[in-house]
Amino acid sequence: MLRAAAKVGSWTMLSRILGFVRDILLARLLGAGALADAFFIAFKLPNFFRRMFAEGTLTVALVPVLAEERKKGEEDAHAYLNALAGLLLAALLIFTVLGIVFMPWLLLLFAPGFHDEPDRWQQALHLARWMFPYLALISLSAMSWAVLNAYRKFSVAAASPALLNVALIFAAIVLAPSFENPAEALAIGVVLGGLLQLAIQFPALKRIGWIPKPSWRPRMPAITQTMALFGPAVLGVAAVQINILVGTILATLLPTGAVSYLYYADRIVQLPLALFGIAMGTALLPALSDHLANNRPEDAKRELCQGLTWLTWITLPAMLGILWLAEPIIRTLFEHGKFTLDDAQATAHALQAYGVGLIAFCWARVLSMACYAEKDAKAPMRFAAISVVANIILALLLIKPLGYVGLALATALASFINVALLWWNIRKRQGGILDAASIKRMLRALLACLPMLAALYGLEQQWAFPDDAKLMQGLWLTVAVSSGILTYFVSAYVLGERLWQRGAKHA
Repeated sequence: MLRAAAKVGSWTMLSRILGFVRDILLARLLGAGALADAFFIAFKLPNFFRRMFAEGTLTVALVPVLAEERKKGEEDAHAYLNALAGLLLAALLIFTVLGIVFMPWLLLLFAPGFHDEPDRWQQALHLARWMFPYLALISLSAMSWAVLNAYRKFSVAAASPALLNVALIFAAIVLAPSFENPAEALAIGVVLGGLLQLAIQFPALKRIGWIPKPSWRPRMPAITQTMALFGPAVLGVAAVQINILVGTILATLLPTGAVSYLYYADRIVQLPLALFGIAMGTALLPALSDHLANNRPEDAKRELCQGLTWLTWITLPAMLGILWLAEPIIRTLFEHGKFTLDDAQATAHALQAYGVGLIAFCWARVLSMACYAEKDAKAPMRFAAISVVANIILALLLIKPLGYVGLALATALASFINVALLWWNIRKRQGGILDAASIKRMLRALLACLPMLAALYGLEQQWAFPDDAKLMQGLWLTVAVSSGILTYFVSAYVLGERLWQRGAKHA
């Protein structure tokens, strides 16, 4: 489990580094004004539906059913996958065409504040139609990722998102100078990234013995079972994304720049979420599904406990580091060209608000996977619905006093509600999840964070963050992060923590 999570996390780190390069180029080309708002809303449309219906949801609906089908034999498993591929392909073709045709109505739902501003509205509408086919390409890729993960082949699925960043970097550097509107070049880069992500899947699928041959068998029992998991999972897996979307919709009602501030802040939070929360959830789902399919509930409970312990141990210092270093992070990465100091400070406030919920975002991912491994999709659906309602209420309460920062904070607080409900549900069925040793490790992690924060404070007192030179800003941030990590590990060791030795032994 730990090897698999580390493998996913390593490839994700590469993708996120490329993603930061991409976002730096986007900030330089688009800034944080009307054109940037239009591009990010247009880009969010296919990405929202991808996260809702493909990337996470397909995985949780496919992996447990595929584990059962593989017990019957690989021939049955391949027949199931071909039938699912045929159904997915037909649905995507219809949905993509309808989405392009009815894009004005979709845009009105996602960005109601743009409607009264003709320039932002027309830009967003034009770009959204260009980019919407990306949904079909990435959804087919997402099915391939789910299959590869079920076969414990994590590398290609984890590395694929890097290709989107490569395509966007290519578009920003090579294509954009030839376009009067650089956002159009970036839209072409999005579609090119989708094509690359899909193309790379076929050799990997062939290596596990499955060559996709879509068939039309929608009444196959395994397909029916998948659809029974898929429907409730749409809301359950996408709770965080729905909450972020609510914030984005309300942000379109705020002054220009709010959408961009939330976008850039969310991009930073997505790094530790992907490295830790999503990586651990990706590794746990097939492991838990196999244990439960083979009637080993105690093994599944033990792995869930270990996963949550590791997740807390590594996420807690990351969360506190983001809260402390928010402005240096944003200024170092994005403050350049059209992205001003005021934009950086505004984005840093949004990042701190999102950062409050980082540990909840990660725990929600893992706890929901534990439910899906048991083929329980209804409980996460109910809890996600409650958290979405809570997010809307909190957003409406906080938007007036705090503006866009209140929207990000509402998303974070709603995720804690989702985690509490998921925890209660699993505990009710399985009893206590964490043992005494795991709780002690988490407490040691919390105590080890105190010297880490003291070290960061001391650094700031001795060496203030540079205001101008990018090289010095990068050096300062590198020293801050490195000293924070080193202090945390040393402090944990002094407190008696030997978690990494246990992890190496188990791995």
